[in-house]
Amino acid sequence: MLAVVGALFANALITVLKFMAAVVTGSSGMMAEALHSLADTTNQVFLLLGLRFYKREPSDKHPFGYGKERFFWSFIAAIFIFGVGATYALYEGYEKLTHPHPPENLQWAYWVLGISFVLEAGSIALALYQEIREARHEGMTFREYLRESKDPTAKTVLFEDSAALLGIVIAAIGIYLTDHKVGPAFGHEGSPGAYWDGLASMAIGLVLAFVAFALARSSRGLLLGEAATPKTVERIRQAILEHPHVCEVVELLTMHLAPKQILINAHINLRDSLKTDDIENAIQEIEERIKKAEPKVDMIFLETARESETTEHDPIPEHIG
Repeated sequence: MLAVVGALFANALITVLKFMAAVVTGSSGMMAEALHSLADTTNQVFLLLGLRFYKREPSDKHPFGYGKERFFWSFIAAIFIFGVGATYALYEGYEKLTHPHPPENLQWAYWVLGISFVLEAGSIALALYQEIREARHEGMTFREYLRESKDPTAKTVLFEDSAALLGIVIAAIGIYLTDHKVGPAFGHEGSPGAYWDGLASMAIGLVLAFVAFALARSSRGLLLGEAATPKTVERIRQAILEHPHVCEVVELLTMHLAPKQILINAHINLRDSLKTDDIENAIQEIEERIKKAEPKVDMIFLETARESETTEHDPIPEHIG
């Protein structure tokens, strides 16, 4: 939440500054960056909506709760990055290359890009701090957490801020090369170096398209019912097998309902000698062991059978994770 709010305020201020600089300078790179920041600002609103809505209690229509709101709004944010940021940046760059003209009053662009870089650096520092703290809490390295985490909100902020810093650097290089008239004239209407601004805009568009694809791919998997990580599945399996009355875990299915909510559906074989009361107690103890081994487990559905009820002649399909 803190990283999202910080990014929202930073991007809102940056958006205003970049639009002012884009109008004053006529730079395609600055306009692409302004649209980039506008997309980022809107995305923070989407992420805050996801953080608010996913906390709603389960209902008859949604018995498993609203945890996937987090994944949905992150997917919408990815689509918005591509639809608004990447598409317009590519179009603006194409127009500048087709009708090249050098931007003016470039001192505005330098100042705004400098201020934007500082604000974006502060925003990404806050996001990194939150991610590193969460990684330590989970007992993982930062790289492992970034790879295995099912929290799309923090990833979106981190990816957006990283793309924003890269976009600022690209825009600054384009403006600098244009300002110093590096290279020959591009077309009969152009002046030396006029095409760099358009190339910078298109490069920013490609960066945004890549980020949008990466975020959409991650959110899509979670929306479709992505399983827990292999480490988590193995911890759950071992917690079940360690119970003295369990003979075998025949089938173990997991699914993330939210970043820190996991649903489990398991088929286990218990010893033949158990009576009804023993089975009921064993099930309760197994559930307690599972939640102790993995606190993220929110819902557990256990299907039990006696050891003799499953034979080698009755194969059961196994889907792990």
